[in-house]
This record gives sequence, structure tokens and C-alpha cells, in this order.
Amino acid sequence: MIEKRSPGWLRVLEVLAGVLVLAVAFFVLADSSFALTVLAYTLGIGLFILGLSRIFAGIYGRYFAPWFREINTGGGIIALVLGIVVIIDPQFAIGFLTLLVAFALLVVGIVEIVAAGFAKHPPVWVRGLFGIVGVLTVILSVFVILDSSLGQLSLAVIMAIVLVAVGVRDIAHGISGHRPVKIDPGVITKI
Repeated sequence: MIEKRSPGWLRVLEVLAGVLVLAVAFFVLADSSFALTVLAYTLGIGLFILGLSRIFAGIYGRYFAPWFREINTGGGIIALVLGIVVIIDPQFAIGFLTLLVAFALLVVGIVEIVAAGFAKHPPVWVRGLFGIVGVLTVILSVFVILDSSLGQLSLAVIMAIVLVAVGVRDIAHGISGHRPVKIDPGVITKI
């Protein structure tokens, strides 16, 4: 593989997209409740549209097996109802996502603690770090379960971190302007 420079206009677009994503990330950090509400509405609208498409696929999908049409229709109804619930009450979705993050943290923490106790291959100091990370993760999950605002802040911070990473990547790629190009191994060119 060799690399070829992207056209200038594409590089400018990548840099601008990266700057825009970084601005959104800082906006998420500045007003986390608004960002989470937008996330909830986006989730609700997405579920609503998915539900409608699955219902129509179940009703009008003549070439699908009958059991597949029933599954599509049933899943579509569930997605449609969940979408409506989230659109009507976005705080419900935010609370659910917060609890989901809390329980995910709890599971990750327990897995880290178990790995620290039973793993034989890493050195002792690495297993000790696993254990410390596991205990801290379990403690964090308990705090998130007890105080949902901490969980909502965690969701906003996670969103912001992902957005910052994407923005920085876009800017770096736009500045460097390189993209891989496959070359046929049978063709060798001399410079």
C-alpha cells in the first residue's frame, strides 16, 4: 500500500468537520443536560422510524417467510412504542441510559476484580492494577446508581470524549491529507 494526497477541498472539509465536532464536544461539556436531552430525542425518533419500517416490512414483505414477517411486525411495534415513550418523556431514556452505564460499570469492575484474583499469566503488579481498577469501577458504579446526576454527567463526558477523539482525528487526517491506495502487486513502477 502506498499513500496518495487527498484533494485540497476534501482536506478543508475534513478540517472543518473536525472543528465542528470539537465545538459540539465542548458544547456537550458546557450544557450536559441539553446534550442528553438531544440524545434522548434522537434515540426516540430513531426507534419510532425503525418501528415503522419494521411494521411495514412485516405487513408488506410478501417474499419473507411468515414467521419472519411476524417477528418484524412484533419488533416494530415494540420499537415504535419505545420511541413514542422516549419522545414523550426523554428523561425516562436518560435515566435508563444512566442505569445502563451504572450496571455496565458494575459488571466491568467485577470482571476486573475476578481477573485480578484468578489470572495467572500477568505479573503480580499488573493483576494488582486490575484489582484496583476493578474496585474503583465498582465504587463508581455504586455512586452512579445512588446519584443519577453523576451518571448523567458521566454520559455527557463519555459523549464529549468520543466527539473530541473524532474531531481530532478528522483535523489530523485533513491536515495530513493522506489516504491509502491499493496497488496491484504484479505492477511495479520505477521512479
